[in-house]
Amino acid sequence: MKHNEKYLDALINNDSDIILEIYTKFYPKIASFVLSNKGGSEDAQDIFQDALMYLIYVYQEKSIQINSFEAYLFTICKNNWRRRLKDKKEWVTKEGIYPLADKTTKTSLFILEQQREELYTKNFAKLSENCKDVLTLYFNTMNYSDLLDAFSYNSIDVARHRVFKCRKKLIQLIKGDKNYHTLKE
Repeated sequence: MKHNEKYLDALINNDSDIILEIYTKFYPKIASFVLSNKGGSEDAQDIFQDALMYLIYVYQEKSIQINSFEAYLFTICKNNWRRRLKDKKEWVTKEGIYPLADKTTKTSLFILEQQREELYTKNFAKLSENCKDVLTLYFNTMNYSDLLDAFSYNSIDVARHRVFKCRKKLIQLIKGDKNYHTLKE
């Protein structure tokens, strides 16, 4: 049995020995990330627990293929923490008070957001290597003249057209995915 399946099965079956291994092996990295990004130990514990709950939900609801349990868990935690930081900024009032939020609603939004990211990632992987490279650089704020140099295009118009075609292909893949309509707003 692969480690990924072993860990997921342990979460589903409440195997305390393997769950302890998950905490021992993976929690320190998550805690370090949260602590180094404006969080406390309680935040790290919440993020980690929410991620494990999400994994249980996803594993029970649909068959997922995970290449690396650690990487997948870390990505879930990282995304959840960044979303929480963003939420905190949005909920600051003039008096500096954070209104109480319904945890069920936040968890539901997190699950939806995570599923959308997985939809994007799955379809992004279907693009040609060139499109992946072009869009990765473009989405990371590289301008057209830098793309012109990086890919030796003939003109900025060619770079602009390539970005347009790759984005269009990605949008087509996402909209053609069977999960698209259930995940769009």
